Amino acid sequence: PLPASVGRVCPHPCENDCRRALVEQPLSIAYLKAFAADNDMKSGNPFTPAVAASTGKRVAIVGAGPAGMACAEQLVRKGHQVTIFESKPGPGGLITYGIPSFKLEKDVIDAEIDIIKAMGVEIKCGIEVGKDVTLDELRAEGYKAFYIAIGCQGGRKANIPGEDAEGVMTAVDFLRTVGADEGYPVTG
Repeated sequence: PLPASVGRVCPHPCENDCRRALVEQPLSIAYLKAFAADNDMKSGNPFTPAVAASTGKRVAIVGAGPAGMACAEQLVRKGHQVTIFESKPGPGGLITYGIPSFKLEKDVIDAEIDIIKAMGVEIKCGIEVGKDVTLDELRAEGYKAFYIAIGCQGGRKANIPGEDAEGVMTAVDFLRTVGADEGYPVTG
């Protein structure tokens, strides 16, 4: 559901086993995916998958990152009413808050999220499930199923001397801080 974004950031491990390499070179599937998605979005009438008739069933998804978006897209295609609850001020998860804009432009992410919204997915940002609303409260509102897609919330330490020093943080925390435009001072 996010081909332009994934096409830009996927490390394309499939190319190592691509049988096309037996003839000449592996297919650059990630680049092909991004190219096709970019051209589709520039067409003025981007492809929006068909949505089945409503089943009347409501599904709540916790987390508006890639996993939550993919789940929402698949469920809404089958006719379910989907609402995503995101604790951050905007959707996208680490593709928005963790990948630098020189690698993945924010307007690309936004355009792909807009397609998912156009399919009928509702995204409620700034709501932390468990704090602002509970699963029991969502059940009482009529949600019949839940998908928890909270993503990569913390990085790993390297187990090296000095990693607990002031100002040292994991790569995930650093990228999230910079991606949220919190202005982390980088010194060197």
